[in-house]
Amino acid sequence: MNRIYLTCFSTGTGSGCVNGSTPGGDVIGYALAEDGMCLAQHLSSNVDFSKHDMGLWSNWKHENYNKYYPDGWELVWIDDADNNETWKHLIELNHALPE
Repeated sequence: MNRIYLTCFSTGTGSGCVNGSTPGGDVIGYALAEDGMCLAQHLSSNVDFSKHDMGLWSNWKHENYNKYYPDGWELVWIDDADNNETWKHLIELNHALPE
């Protein structure tokens, strides 16, 4: 099964006033395919909303995922991308993709 890896990072911006918001406010979520291709991104007010907005807990962004992997896929959430070897490898692959 093809995997799509999801995570989010604090932007250090936003009001931080939304219930459950991360310190500093907003987060930006990313979805990377196994070859490093970025399939989606979304600005959300906190980590839980990012999980929804990136399609982990909803069908949001699934049209992007279906186009890239028409034979099926599964989503994998990475909590700490800064320290995750899989995410680091995906970023290396992403940087090697042609522009």
